[in-house]
Amino acid sequence: MVRPRLEFKEEHAAGSGLYMRVDRVLYKGRSRFQDIFVFENEFWGKVFVLDGLVMMTERDEHFYHEALVHPALVLCEEKSEVLLIGGGDGGSVREILKYSPVRVTVAEIDEEVVEVSKRYLPTGTYLEDSRVEVDICDGADKVREGKHYDCIVVDSTDPVGPAEVLFSEEFLKNSHASLRSGGVLAMQVGSPMFYGEQIKNTYTILKEVFEDVRFYVSFTPTYPSGMWGFLIASKGEMGFRREVQGENRFVKDTGVINSLLKLGEVWFPD
Repeated sequence: MVRPRLEFKEEHAAGSGLYMRVDRVLYKGRSRFQDIFVFENEFWGKVFVLDGLVMMTERDEHFYHEALVHPALVLCEEKSEVLLIGGGDGGSVREILKYSPVRVTVAEIDEEVVEVSKRYLPTGTYLEDSRVEVDICDGADKVREGKHYDCIVVDSTDPVGPAEVLFSEEFLKNSHASLRSGGVLAMQVGSPMFYGEQIKNTYTILKEVFEDVRFYVSFTPTYPSGMWGFLIASKGEMGFRREVQGENRFVKDTGVINSLLKLGEVWFPD
């Protein structure tokens, strides 16, 4: 008797989306906040899924994590203190550590995400670095504490459920207050094709709060449309302060960094 193949499907639009064969199930469970699923696929390697949506695959996660982290960190001074909101899979932590930060505080709301990532994902090991402090908390609460950082990176899920508050005006204002002068906020904002209005709304709020705001796009093959948007905002004038650090498979070769400061308001003119 032939054993039936397991399949994973994520619908991006009516009648279309992402398909993967599940070659081996590594973990399947539910935390207090979401369903968590980790499996192996012959082409994509280990695949990490939350609430039925692919967060990362072993083969293409570097596209997303490098594009989110490096533009922000090259705009920050050396010896930075970084707050990472979300990012419990460890991928963004890996990229931040390339800049030898004084400290990386990871504010992750779901403890189960951290534990599953440490056990099953190659990126999870970076959460155990001595410079990393994992705080199981709501990122929105973290920016109300009165502590100050040189960089805040928001590596969240889409703006629904637990992550919805991370796109609110209150959160963005509190993030501005939590940054030192010259500090930078970077956040993923989804696909311009699918989340255009949400991106415009977030951009508008940032423009009212921060001194300089830029939008840029990168690509991640397994994300909806393949094209992914990011917003970066600075508390003061935006300018390069150091070079891209560490080994990178994507950022250095695509011009993401070099084109960032040239974008201005092309995407969202006043």
